[in-house]
Amino acid sequence: MSGLERMLNPKKTAVIGVSTSNPFFPGNVIFRKLRFENGLPTFPINPKGGMVEGQKVYKSILEAPDGIDLVVISVPSKHIPGIIEQCGSKKIPSIIVVSGGFGEIGPTGATLQAEIIDIANKYHITMVGPNCIGVFVPDKLDTFFLPSERVARPRKGHVAIISQSGGWLVERLEEFATRDLGIAAAVSIGNSAQVNVTDFVKHFGKDKNVRVILAYIEGFEPNEGREFVEACAEVVPRKPVVVLKGGDSEAGHRATQSHTSSLAGDSVVAAAAFKQYGVIQAVDEDEVMAYTKVFSFNPRLMKGSRVGVITVSGGHGVIASDEASFYGLVLPPFTKEDQEAMREVMTPAYRRIASFTNPIDLTGSAADIDYEQVLKVMLGLDYIDSALLLLLPYTSGISLQIGARAANVTKQFNKCVVAYVPDLNKYEVILRGFELNGIPVGDTIEEAVQMLNGIRVRSRFLRQIGNP
Repeated sequence: MSGLERMLNPKKTAVIGVSTSNPFFPGNVIFRKLRFENGLPTFPINPKGGMVEGQKVYKSILEAPDGIDLVVISVPSKHIPGIIEQCGSKKIPSIIVVSGGFGEIGPTGATLQAEIIDIANKYHITMVGPNCIGVFVPDKLDTFFLPSERVARPRKGHVAIISQSGGWLVERLEEFATRDLGIAAAVSIGNSAQVNVTDFVKHFGKDKNVRVILAYIEGFEPNEGREFVEACAEVVPRKPVVVLKGGDSEAGHRATQSHTSSLAGDSVVAAAAFKQYGVIQAVDEDEVMAYTKVFSFNPRLMKGSRVGVITVSGGHGVIASDEASFYGLVLPPFTKEDQEAMREVMTPAYRRIASFTNPIDLTGSAADIDYEQVLKVMLGLDYIDSALLLLLPYTSGISLQIGARAANVTKQFNKCVVAYVPDLNKYEVILRGFELNGIPVGDTIEEAVQMLNGIRVRSRFLRQIGNP
């Protein structure tokens, strides 16, 4: 078992830097989480010894029991080289250094960082950090030094998140929890002194539970950028890699150097490399959510860029058309014959007031059965590659079962389908009807279109490499 595997699936842990007098000290927060929330045998370490939370405090890692898989270190940076030496003597396979005061503060810190890298390498210790908040694996592991009541924790799922920023990572966890989007793991790599984003891409690329990898990157060390995209090239045929890159502006570049000591690099070169190797680059956090959510559903691919849109509101169809055009998605017009075929399956009383151009506007008179029947005709057309369903459940004919009913129609066709449902609690049944049947739902029209764009970008790359 590799160091990363033991880090993410520890059986025993230790925390170095636990206070016997201050229960709010970062090390104490981490200890309580590991010991009492994760239920892991966890050994607190403090040179003074004593007791904490009813547990014996060991004076050094050397005095702690054997068989420890992971040590979390939260002490002033000057003490850390000696502590890692002790971890090496103890044959500890993995450590997380949450402490700052290294490469991000300038030359003195960079020298100290180089020293701890050398020590970790000498003892074959897998090290995450320094200057990070650590790792969160649902139901298994939480080394964040933030109190549990202040940070939302998503359920177990299929998204792996790697971030150079701890704050950005915490915000994503809040958003993912709010949207009920599950994660497989979340990793704050900080300065990524030894283990970097490339190592985690390789690791999660082999994890069968991970369907999509998301990375927030501020910059790369020399040659690291090439290693990253080459690693992604090996992973992308199996699962998508989504990247949000910070530090593109001049001000962002300066902030990057003081934040994690990374080199931001040329944004144009980075974007070109991402595209060449099949990495999907999000331009903002809205696209991050759209791409990660849609790929967590393992959606069907698109043969082209042609989208059929069904709505019960003409205005929403106009917005969807504009968004689709922005992303290069095409809404082909339906032939007269196909328009008539759709009209014929509508309820006779109002089939003449519906519009069967693309987008299709069934109007506020439509019922569930109309949505189902028209969707079935549209998905059967060979010049439609995917469908966007805009659900406005305000009308009397649309029931709370529309999500499940429409989703069941889509199972008859090998085409990707995405839906939009207003983000309101009263429509939760509709949303669940879609998502429990494999249809991802955006909470805005823009997000739903972004989901389709992510699928289109990935589908096009896989065709280019001969892996449809």
